Amino acid sequence: MEWVLSEFVLAQYKGEDKLVAQGLTLHVINRPRNQSSLSMLLREVEIGNVMDLSSHLRAGDHIRYRMFLSRDLYHHAIVEDVRRMDGSDIVTLIHWQARIRGFRIERTIIYDMSQRASVIYRCDYREDLIREDDRNLTLARARAWVGESQWYNPTQNNCEHFAFYCKTGLWHSDQGEFGANLILGFTRLIYVSEYQDTAVGTLAGLSPGDHIIMFMTIAHPRCHMIVTSINHASGMITVVRFTHEKGVVGESLTFTRPCKRVIQQETYDPQVVLERANAALRNGMDQPYNIITFNCKHFAFLISCGYRSWRP
Repeated sequence: MEWVLSEFVLAQYKGEDKLVAQGLTLHVINRPRNQSSLSMLLREVEIGNVMDLSSHLRAGDHIRYRMFLSRDLYHHAIVEDVRRMDGSDIVTLIHWQARIRGFRIERTIIYDMSQRASVIYRCDYREDLIREDDRNLTLARARAWVGESQWYNPTQNNCEHFAFYCKTGLWHSDQGEFGANLILGFTRLIYVSEYQDTAVGTLAGLSPGDHIIMFMTIAHPRCHMIVTSINHASGMITVVRFTHEKGVVGESLTFTRPCKRVIQQETYDPQVVLERANAALRNGMDQPYNIITFNCKHFAFLISCGYRSWRP
């Protein structure tokens, strides 16, 4: 249940209950929604030219941009205002902002967005959600939180939670869920062995359909891949793996040590694993490579046993 000022609620969504306090009229919004559905985003629009934001952004938009010094973490914010003055765009954001002592939701005026990001993404939502939660309501939610400094939590109430709530009335964050899963993963590392890997000394210890870990480079010492064929005469193996540069690739590699074969209880039959690996090679993956959320390890587990979760 959510109470908002009468002026920010579309007439058809005003609940019967209302509250008048200090001259302000609040109406209740109590629309049931499937909170497990995260198919609310219609698309993300990349804004490559951050010097021309007024052509792409409006008040009430949800934006995200990669944080400097970070490859895979994004900052999320709600646009309160964007206007062009003297040949440059001035953007006002409402967002969680880091301070010396904790975090606070603030209104920030940015005169040069290029100092913060080289690329910005606008998060567009489905039309039915836009009709229900119009821009006025998005801004009302965001403005109501300005000054909040007590409730920041990286896994339960972060910048993405805030922006998603302002747009939809729901609390969700992919980054927050990843952080919680990462903490759970480290806990499992200490207490529970989710899978085992065993050293493989020769090609005789491998079979097509195996999920293996092999040294590639100093920067990538534990590369996960699926074995698709073995040539004992040449000492070569053919593998399918997920790469940052080219996505899903098939390669012929010389068998080298150290090499480890992943052993787990939940796995497909080898023939099914091969079919899934070859299908991924033909069709690619819907999700791009991400060193934190979808890397070679996630891919190999997805192919071999059907889940793509963090494993210690």
